[in-house]
Amino acid sequence: MSGFGDPAAVETAAASLRSGAQAAERARNEAARARPDTWTGAAADAYRAALERTLPETLNIADALDAAGSTLRRYAAVQREAASAFAEAQDDVDRSARALRGNPLDLGAALTGLRAEFAATAALGQLQEAAATAAAELRAAIGEEGDGRPWWDPFGWFNDAEDPDERVSDNILDDDAFDPDDVAQGSIGDCFMLSSVVALLNTDAGDAFIRDHVRWDAEREGYWVTLYANGEPEEVFVEYVFDNGAKQSDWDWWIFGGDKPSIAALYEAAIRQEYGYDFIDGGVPAEAMEIITGHPVDVIENGNYAGLDADQVDELRDVLDDGGQVVISSPRSGDHQITVTDPDGNSREVDVVTSHSYVITRIDPDGSVWMRNPWGPGNSADGGGEFRVSAADVEDLFWRATMTNVTE
Repeated sequence: MSGFGDPAAVETAAASLRSGAQAAERARNEAARARPDTWTGAAADAYRAALERTLPETLNIADALDAAGSTLRRYAAVQREAASAFAEAQDDVDRSARALRGNPLDLGAALTGLRAEFAATAALGQLQEAAATAAAELRAAIGEEGDGRPWWDPFGWFNDAEDPDERVSDNILDDDAFDPDDVAQGSIGDCFMLSSVVALLNTDAGDAFIRDHVRWDAEREGYWVTLYANGEPEEVFVEYVFDNGAKQSDWDWWIFGGDKPSIAALYEAAIRQEYGYDFIDGGVPAEAMEIITGHPVDVIENGNYAGLDADQVDELRDVLDDGGQVVISSPRSGDHQITVTDPDGNSREVDVVTSHSYVITRIDPDGSVWMRNPWGPGNSADGGGEFRVSAADVEDLFWRATMTNVTE
């Protein structure tokens, strides 16, 4: 199971470290014995002084290698145990799911499945604890201080809110990762950035662009994210994302479900790494769009935050028709409720989030604009998904549009 690593490879590394420790020990012993009593003079004195300096360090190296090897052997054992427990729990989940499909009222099957989910979580926790312990022991072996990261902190209570704190895994880039409807903003104030990512996912060219610019590195167990500075690409390696960052749904079983970091979370972490937390916690779409795409960005806005007129909306339509990406900004303040229409033709009242960035997905001939809120599915303002805003409401409320086109 890839999520639990490769115990055999860890054991091989442990054996190599043990061999290194033995070689260092042999070298130390040979050097310690090489003390000719008849050798005198300046060279002999220098030799003995060198031995006095190096022999203790050689012993330290041997001890460090031996300690590191022991750490890896223990970690490999936990990997095997946790992987086995997780697989067993997953089998129980699958059996329960099959039973519930046959009889949704089978309470015993439901309870078995619930216990299995807890068991799977415990197995992951066991592995996470072992990994943190092993990392701390390895750092101690080479004389480094620990990073202070707690082994189990699902709610981020013990981490600096400005530091990414959730270890990535290889399951972020699954088939659902590129669904723009499934990206959901976390508690970071980065709608300006998330809307740019969702706008890319909303177009064929943008989807292909993201696929080319986010890559899993199996050897290092992290993601390479390509950002741009003044149009020049920069490769950023991401191992941790924000626990309170952008999410997408991961699994659903009966009445239960879970989420995981989305592609947007990788961009959050990469941009924070390059530009700092203050940049992602509040900003303007143009800056994010330039950093993410490296392409020229155009902005249309009116003085005094006046809404976009029909001619400006026509400009946005041209960009979308050419395969481009467009983000639109909501009012800076006030309480605004409007009537929108979903793709099935149903109308509903929604709240317009102030100082917020929405994605424009398409524009109808009458000037009404289809939007998507990066808050994601089930959000409290509009419920998520694509919805149509009338031309009158666009002209009344939405005052700035930011656009680019990754095909140009």
